[in-house]
Amino acid sequence: MSWIFIDPGSVDPRLFGLSEVYAVKVKKYEGQGDIRCFSLKGWKTFADLMDTDPHTGRKLDCSRWFVFAAKGRRENDVQP
Repeated sequence: MSWIFIDPGSVDPRLFGLSEVYAVKVKKYEGQGDIRCFSLKGWKTFADLMDTDPHTGRKLDCSRWFVFAAKGRRENDVQP
């Protein structure tokens, strides 16, 4: 599964340590390593073990790991 962009308003920015998110994308984690070590240059990430597909909302046959990545603003960032 490749990255799928989702509505940034559907995600709490605090999950990423941000005060506001501009873009959020998600994909199913299919790696072999520890998901806690996953990172994506230039993006804030977090992983969640889910029973529903975060893109379609459909119930999955079993729980799966998904990785979420966001770009946004931290509380202390200076606004232009």
